[in-house]
Amino acid sequence: MSMDPGSVMSIVLSMPGNSNCSDCDEPCSADPWVSLSHGSVICLQCAGEHRALGVHISFVRSLALDTLKQREMEKLQHGGNQRLRDFLESGSNGVPRHVWLAMPIDMRYQTPVADLYRRRLQALVAGDELPNSFAKIRPPPPPPPARERAWTSDADTTACELCRSSFSLFQRRHHCRKCGRCICGDCAPLQSARPLPELGIMQPCRQCRLCVPPSAQPMPGMGNM
Repeated sequence: MSMDPGSVMSIVLSMPGNSNCSDCDEPCSADPWVSLSHGSVICLQCAGEHRALGVHISFVRSLALDTLKQREMEKLQHGGNQRLRDFLESGSNGVPRHVWLAMPIDMRYQTPVADLYRRRLQALVAGDELPNSFAKIRPPPPPPPARERAWTSDADTTACELCRSSFSLFQRRHHCRKCGRCICGDCAPLQSARPLPELGIMQPCRQCRLCVPPSAQPMPGMGNM
């Protein structure tokens, strides 16, 4: 049995957190897409990034254009953006929202905690016992090289260009002296300060986490394969 897109959209968008994209927090009610693998609502731009992950990681559909099957609708009803966020931030998982958003999308969904959420959602819909342990997964490939230097002025952005957190009195703007991005302190920690002799900067200066990746930290389930 399938449901018409109009009815599905009304039901799904009424769930907590589903009026904004799960990945970038932008409003997406006008053209909502979903990751059935995570039961989450996403915007068109992020849907393109999900498609690039492959259907084994994220199976994407449009709420406006596609007709969903009953089992697919059940995934959305058992999921939802707020449930995904609550799971990530809960207890032993401990992935705060700003940390989740600071990771590129291709890295977020290839972490042990994202894999566990997918397996739990699948089991919930199937009526099976819910898994509780992380599985060993292969780490994602390294990020692409940093972009060429292009300075972003303060007036051109109201949010961090990496994690999308809004700037405020307490969330100050910083600039990566290497690539020019306008970023928050979390995305340019003091530990990333390095000299840039090629730019004539001989003293350590703030750089973003893409230009100076943080030291690798072990995550549960990310063992060697």
